Amino acid sequence: YGSPDNVYTGMQYTQLASNNVTWEIATKHDAGVDLSLFNDKFTATVDYFHEQRDGIYMERKYLPGIVGVNSNPKANVGSVQSKGFDGNFAYKQKIGKVNLTVRGNFTYSKNEILEKDEMNAVYPYQKEAGYRVNQAKGLIALGLFKDYDDIRNSPQQTNWGKVQPGDIKYKDVNGDGIINGSDEVAIGATTKPNLIYGFGISAQWKGFDFNAHFQGAGKSSFFINGPTVYAFSGSQWGNVLTNLVKDRYIDAETAATLGIPANENPNASYPRLSYGGNDNNYRASTYWLRDGSYLRLKTLEIGYTLPKSIVNKMRFNKIRVFFIGTNLLTFAKFKEWDPEMGSTNGEKYPLAKTFTLGLTVNI
Repeated sequence: YGSPDNVYTGMQYTQLASNNVTWEIATKHDAGVDLSLFNDKFTATVDYFHEQRDGIYMERKYLPGIVGVNSNPKANVGSVQSKGFDGNFAYKQKIGKVNLTVRGNFTYSKNEILEKDEMNAVYPYQKEAGYRVNQAKGLIALGLFKDYDDIRNSPQQTNWGKVQPGDIKYKDVNGDGIINGSDEVAIGATTKPNLIYGFGISAQWKGFDFNAHFQGAGKSSFFINGPTVYAFSGSQWGNVLTNLVKDRYIDAETAATLGIPANENPNASYPRLSYGGNDNNYRASTYWLRDGSYLRLKTLEIGYTLPKSIVNKMRFNKIRVFFIGTNLLTFAKFKEWDPEMGSTNGEKYPLAKTFTLGLTVNI
């Protein structure tokens, strides 16, 4: 209280207790189908699930500062709904002397935040309620500024520093003529996969056996960022990923200073090369959003078991030679690093590709 020139701090609560806290309540519904066809050659299980969790314990962020608390209390105020499908299948068939098995599994889920105690927002799309858990949000990039006329004829974009040709141009979502945090919307999918699946095939023919297992994930997005993506964002540190600098916008003046070719192409894959930080270009946006889907050959195993007639003469019961390879192939739209790492900058230790050659002997 007091006049603008004389402000006095009054009594305040450092922390409020969360009275009457209870467990959250989960209401679940499930409908499933089990199939067995062609004399059990084909079997499958498919489930549809629907779950709503009410009374989720979380921080209350709707309290205004006039209440006089240093930290927000917590309460059972959240609600999330999840639904989707889960299933698996297997098919066994003998073709001539070959025993063949094909199998697979999948889980697809979609959730939505129904209630969350959050700060009031001018625009509904700024709230988390009504969107999925881990929904990616950011600005919508319209490409790079072509020249200074393009900058002057576009909505004001100065909240994150003065922009130049080659900087990222953003969409004015709310139409107020200013680009700021109010223009951040839901973009892409969630940062955690909504689809997890796997399938495999195995076969046996005489003494040979073959087994391949694939795993994959889909319906996910993630932002790339950090010093491996933002060239020279750490001042003296450069960019260690060649693909992220080879088609970057470089104005003639900077190119002359560095002694490298200029690239003033407004359709360049990456924004203007700058030294140090660039708040405008480093915003979470569709420009840096990537598809996190992938399909991987997780395991490949090939083996050969020697005939009994030969093994018994050698006074053994069984001899098998085999090869096992793991993480051999990965198919993904994103090529810079393994999307399964869950990394935004590629600095995590990657999954190892391994090759194993072995011999099994049973006496």
